[in-house]
Amino acid sequence: MNENYLDDCLEKFHDLPDQIQEMVGGFEASIKIKNIEEEYGVDLSFAVILMAIGELATDDLADYLNLKFNLDKAKGEKIAERLDDEIFKEVLDLLLENIDLESIIETDDEIEGNQNQFGPITNLSPEEKKELILKTFGSSIISALQADPAKIQDFNIAIFQAFYQDERLEVEAERLLYVNQEKVSDHHITLDGHPASPTIANWLKDFIKKYGSDLFDEVALAEYLSQSPNVRQLKSTEKELVRKVLKLYRNLSFFPESMDGVPIEQWEVFPVDRSLLTPVSKKSLAPLPITTEVTTENVVPVDPVVAEKQKVIFDLQKALAKYSTSSLEYKAISQEINRLSKK
Repeated sequence: MNENYLDDCLEKFHDLPDQIQEMVGGFEASIKIKNIEEEYGVDLSFAVILMAIGELATDDLADYLNLKFNLDKAKGEKIAERLDDEIFKEVLDLLLENIDLESIIETDDEIEGNQNQFGPITNLSPEEKKELILKTFGSSIISALQADPAKIQDFNIAIFQAFYQDERLEVEAERLLYVNQEKVSDHHITLDGHPASPTIANWLKDFIKKYGSDLFDEVALAEYLSQSPNVRQLKSTEKELVRKVLKLYRNLSFFPESMDGVPIEQWEVFPVDRSLLTPVSKKSLAPLPITTEVTTENVVPVDPVVAEKQKVIFDLQKALAKYSTSSLEYKAISQEINRLSKK
């Protein structure tokens, strides 16, 4: 395993909400993981971290354990079921609870405080993803739009996974969007000459009344946001929220045309502000220049594969000092060191 990859995964794990870190790597979880490890004779700490950050799906755990430890796939599937039942089901329950956030936006401080942390959702089962997606489109679109960009990006991946597995889900999500009753702003809007509640459903009606139900571009969106009488009365934060709602409508209702020309890794349903995404820093893998003279006389050639493995082990041993001996991260690094040493 590349040391940079392990560092990146541990960093992503630390970025998860503290409560989820405790549920996955705390004392109770560690006991459950240890019991499963002893029963099946396999190391699971790093696999659990990969599952928590969405790098490894529950359905793929058996293949992962087979490739890494030559574990029988039937046993791997049993382990996946145990981890799902004993650890990750509680994480899903927490996600579904936390997605019920206040839907009326009043102040900038409230908007910042309402940001929803989706957590590790790309590794949920198809039914779990479906439940979360329907709940979001039914009553939690605003909290989803205000989540951390990295979490929105993960959520988009989960949405496309779920749509691929169940075509009817996309239709139902679109239906829920059109009738969503979450309020986008403080003030009523005017719809067909009458005051109307500033719900997502009514904002969509107002836009469609002016621009029709065809695919629209950024020019039309900018024109609406600058010229619509209903938009003019909005605070800047509310105007930005309307913009996101309309982009969500375009991305979902006109997919795949809405993603025409967009690299597949940037496909989205919920709009992502990519300028706020923090790129993961990568350490240079280039060899250090030799600055001192050496003689090749009587020097035994070193196998580059062995040298690289020794370097990785050395770096991993240094990394252990950053973590408590009882932590999930410490156990994951230790297990990786043991695995490499036995090769």
